[in-house]
Amino acid sequence: MKRPTIIRKSIRTLAAIMCIACAGAGAGAAAGCSPKTNDGAGPEHSLAATREEIDSAMKTAGTNELLIGCWIPPRSHQMKTPEDADARMAEVKASGLNCVSTHQSDLYNKNFMTRLLDAAEKNGVKVIIELGGDLSGNSIKQNLRRVEETKDHPAVIGYNLFDEPAASMQPALASEFGKIREITGDSKLLLINMLPNYGQREVMAPEVTEGLTWYRTYLDNFLKTGTDVLSFDFYPYHENKAGDQANLLRMMENLSDMTVMSKKYNVPAWGFLQNSSWPGMRAPESNELLLISHLHLIFGFESYSYFLYADTENEAEGSFTGMLRWDNTLSDIYYRVRDNNVHLAGTRYRFLSYSLKGFLTGKLALPGFADAIDGSLKLASDDNLKSFDADRDTLIGIFEPRTAEENKAKGYADDTAEKGYYVLNYDFENESSVKLDFAQSTPYTVWTSAGIAAMGEGESVELTIPPCDAVFVELRTFGDYQAR
Repeated sequence: MKRPTIIRKSIRTLAAIMCIACAGAGAGAAAGCSPKTNDGAGPEHSLAATREEIDSAMKTAGTNELLIGCWIPPRSHQMKTPEDADARMAEVKASGLNCVSTHQSDLYNKNFMTRLLDAAEKNGVKVIIELGGDLSGNSIKQNLRRVEETKDHPAVIGYNLFDEPAASMQPALASEFGKIREITGDSKLLLINMLPNYGQREVMAPEVTEGLTWYRTYLDNFLKTGTDVLSFDFYPYHENKAGDQANLLRMMENLSDMTVMSKKYNVPAWGFLQNSSWPGMRAPESNELLLISHLHLIFGFESYSYFLYADTENEAEGSFTGMLRWDNTLSDIYYRVRDNNVHLAGTRYRFLSYSLKGFLTGKLALPGFADAIDGSLKLASDDNLKSFDADRDTLIGIFEPRTAEENKAKGYADDTAEKGYYVLNYDFENESSVKLDFAQSTPYTVWTSAGIAAMGEGESVELTIPPCDAVFVELRTFGDYQAR
């Protein structure tokens, strides 16, 4: 990755600007920023920033860590020895992943699980263990034994009790949930991964709760178990690209429902990203993968996992193609995911110190674009942002800082501005020029895939955003970081 070349200018006049020019980084060109003065006034004096000052600012901003997972870690035949397991987990970590979710079949192979957990700990990779899906009494007893056996391993951060349950399973899962909580206390995350909104309605919500839609009834039913995370998966990229727009809009509806319900129960929302291929579904290209990454994050999600990491079968019909092939070689999907992770990490995950308030959906909306977002999340205006203009379909998420106590509890930096704007270019082919007009002269910092791309103070800021990419704009400047 190229290091940005940086020049700092200290400004006293309201219209003058401080800019930082950055080289490209990660999986594509960095989003740019072209701030302009309002009256042509120049700076009264300038001061070059030292490398130490910039590094200090980036370090302070970079204390947030996005939990990035994957489902199905390397298989047992790929980790026959501790050395094999170490090498495979090192590959996982090198791809930018810091968490793996096991498969049900792994649960009963104790030697394999031991190698997996030990190698994960050695390489700084967290583990979520998926429990057995049979909800009979004997199976639940086995699940409880596995929890007892693994709960004290440093790599284990939680358990997924079930993947995509039907509504009828809620009572049994609620009972199992309570029993596991008695064993782990609050030391582990307990979750149930939910079906997407293209599941079967009659299975998910045979009876609809008054005041809720059928899908929110489904989510509400399982949120009452006391789950620590609201998790789901939605896969929009079919082999036939003709349905992409409709699928992505349906995905936005699902993201909106997840966000509304996670706010209602005050639990974080997590999702799964489609990165692999299987019959009828294609592996997304770089821009397609980048877009669904940003869509999860702009809806306030605090984590996502890729579906999936390791091939499940040896070139058998109906098998999945993931990041790690059955023969132990890395696929092109591995490198695409790695580049995507590097690209997104450039913002230092500044948005994690904030929570989503709502959206300004833009003037150039795709058909159904705004309608896909729940009315409670659509904002007519913003106190700090007078207006904005864009030449491409643009979604703006308005983020507000959490309290210091909330950020501390979540492990995020209490290092926030009055407000932040997540600006997403919803175009697969063309860069977008976006202008934010503030209500008054305002300090700002623009974060992109290359880190800090620009800082200044003025009544507006102009952004150039590559296809399917986004920037995060904080209403503060470099000096704020130095003062802390």
